[in-house]
Amino acid sequence: MTEIEVAPLPADRPAPVAALAPNHPQPASPLDLPAEIFRAGLERRKANRSALLEWIRASLVEGVDYGVVPTRRGPSKPSLWKPGAEKICGMLGVTVHFPTLHDYEQAALHGVEIRNIIIRCELKDAAGRVVADGVGARTLAQDGGDLNKALKMAEKSAHIDATLRMAGLSEVFTQDLEDMRADPEPGPASMSTTTKPAQRDARRISAAQKRRLEARIGELGLDRERVKAWITKAWGAEHFADLTPEQYDRLDRRLAKWAQEVGQ
Repeated sequence: MTEIEVAPLPADRPAPVAALAPNHPQPASPLDLPAEIFRAGLERRKANRSALLEWIRASLVEGVDYGVVPTRRGPSKPSLWKPGAEKICGMLGVTVHFPTLHDYEQAALHGVEIRNIIIRCELKDAAGRVVADGVGARTLAQDGGDLNKALKMAEKSAHIDATLRMAGLSEVFTQDLEDMRADPEPGPASMSTTTKPAQRDARRISAAQKRRLEARIGELGLDRERVKAWITKAWGAEHFADLTPEQYDRLDRRLAKWAQEVGQ
């Protein structure tokens, strides 16, 4: 299991006034609080955050909730995945909302052409207050013109972004967004948001190509599950059989490079 390294909360990061002194009249700045109240609030937040990180180490499962995804720069710190974000949000008692999703629903219903998607995620507490938000962006070209998949991927990115912000976990996890952006998958010019499933299925790799890919991963000594996790993050493909011929060629070229990086 990959060790989740945890850096201490930076000392110069001020805590919100309400969190430092929930039952004390609120000044304009937390630094205006009485010293004993300010110090007690910091200690309480430090203890709570330590408890949260301890729970994350014990409860999140590598390969399910997070994982180290191969990149062109070699292994990075663990990436938080959607199941892990859902567990953290559930543990903290917040609910997930996508306030801008309705705009895309209306655009699709009215036949408005959509090329780029930006989804905002808001995490709300039991009182309905927004405690954190995040943004996820996607182009339809990355998903072969599949509007539903592009929306889902943007929602997932926004949810993970908001979770990292809410719990201050950016020094523990990454989204690996740079690697995802570096590999846009252009769809054919003839493909649109109305492309039929049968047309998309016809572009999947053959059974022989899938067997060759599986064999090559084994020959190079790569971790099969980590390669699968990478294609899911990069292209939304849950299985090797879901790859298009173009994606198959790109992945095939990357395998040898990853093997070299692992061996260094």
